[in-house]
Amino acid sequence: LLLWIANSLSPQEIRERMMDKNSDFRQKMVGYLEGCHKGEFIDQSMDSVRNEVNFKSSNPTYKDPTQTLAEIPPPTCTHDTNEHCKQCRESKSWWQTFNDTVNDLLLKSNIHKCGNHCLVNGICKARFPRLVVPETKVDDNTGYIQMRKGESWLNTYTPTLTYLLRSNSDVTSLLSGTALKAVIAYVTDYITKTPLKTYTIFQTIKDVF
Repeated sequence: LLLWIANSLSPQEIRERMMDKNSDFRQKMVGYLEGCHKGEFIDQSMDSVRNEVNFKSSNPTYKDPTQTLAEIPPPTCTHDTNEHCKQCRESKSWWQTFNDTVNDLLLKSNIHKCGNHCLVNGICKARFPRLVVPETKVDDNTGYIQMRKGESWLNTYTPTLTYLLRSNSDVTSLLSGTALKAVIAYVTDYITKTPLKTYTIFQTIKDVF
């Protein structure tokens, strides 16, 4: 899907403002984009997340987040965070669970594994592994934004969307006309594929239940 931000600047206007080093627009824009989508696990490395998930899944009470529904957060306090406030403690605990759940979902759903479906002459059609970028960079000459990405085998994602969908997603900020046209063409091609055969639909339903 494509989400259009109401009253947003055009890609050209964004480019011009990003090239103005004397404006705080660049810093705010980078902060906004980094808050919208990420290219690494939340506060952990892949190995750390894998070890943690393996440990938790060995417990009989463990629930696979891909097979459960999201839990709503507790009510937000109107005052500053206070460790003596029960509601604040519940909120802090919920956010920790949120981060752990998102990392678990990413490990199960977003990690690319090359195989016959994507390899052509030994090269991955999905362009994995991706380039690792330690921090977001802005080209002073073109205004091009290269987003931070810490994991080479992970799709870019939005934590909240991953938590709600409980499945693989790929979230990208489209800041050029070329990128917009490419995605629109991709989506159009995807949704106009030949429909599934009836027996395939029934088999899928059977597998789910």
